[in-house]
Amino acid sequence: MPKLRFYFPWFDRKAFPVLAGLVAGLYLLEEVLVLREQHQSKVRRSVINTAVAASGFAVVRAALLPVMIWAGTVASRRRFGLVHWLGLPRPARYVLGFLLLDYTNYFWHVLTHNVPLLFRLHRVHHSDMDMDVTTGFRFHLGEQVFSILYRGGMIALIGADPRLVLEYEAVFEGCTAFHHSNVRLPKRVEKMLALGLITPRAHGIHHSIVEEEFNSNFGVVFPFWDRLHGTHRWELPQQQVVIGMPAYRDARSLTVSRLHTMPWEPIRPWALPDGSVPRRGAADRTIVEPGDSQSASEGE
Repeated sequence: MPKLRFYFPWFDRKAFPVLAGLVAGLYLLEEVLVLREQHQSKVRRSVINTAVAASGFAVVRAALLPVMIWAGTVASRRRFGLVHWLGLPRPARYVLGFLLLDYTNYFWHVLTHNVPLLFRLHRVHHSDMDMDVTTGFRFHLGEQVFSILYRGGMIALIGADPRLVLEYEAVFEGCTAFHHSNVRLPKRVEKMLALGLITPRAHGIHHSIVEEEFNSNFGVVFPFWDRLHGTHRWELPQQQVVIGMPAYRDARSLTVSRLHTMPWEPIRPWALPDGSVPRRGAADRTIVEPGDSQSASEGE
């Protein structure tokens, strides 16, 4: 399809270098402005996360982008989808389409937490016991494959223009890198950003081993959807957020091969290895892991 030959050079030559520069910048910046204390070797984790992501990157470039462009092209040519059915002018179609693309990705994220098959795949991402910009790469190949079907279908139902689809994808990937980073911004600055974007503090809460926190802050670009559906959390000291999943607390066992085969393992109860369930009370906002004498306190 001629359209595809036009859109791929735009993404590869313009969007990708900007995204690569953003990731590199965040990777270096989080060494200076540290939001949460890291407990593992960053180099080792970076190698593991990049190795897990390698197959997923191939799927994104070889299948996800073509499917999204194709879905947008067909919908636009046939004037199929919500933004066309509403008879909106082009600028309004663009704005509404962008918002709906992000809204449907909010729901996709909710599904990966609640549909057992998708959760088996998504836990590869959440099993990372520290969190930085490389955690944003750590998605299982299978999750990427299922997302192709979902996101292609949503693009068609929305009726999003193919150029808008790729522009949103560039923003989507940039925001994913940003909110997974371990960059400590001034709290006042981050509070302002949090009015319109998912920030590192907010997404760090989403990676908590406390189940109620794990099931919050699902947004990718905008925080509006979490506020709308009551899944938004913000005021939580970051040094009191324990990153990861309670059933996977041995970093040495989370090898590249193990992460690739993790979806075939049974879903474990939401409990620590000693059988206790991590909780956070109103008065005691700390979590003590097995073997720890006390939990960290935050110096904001």
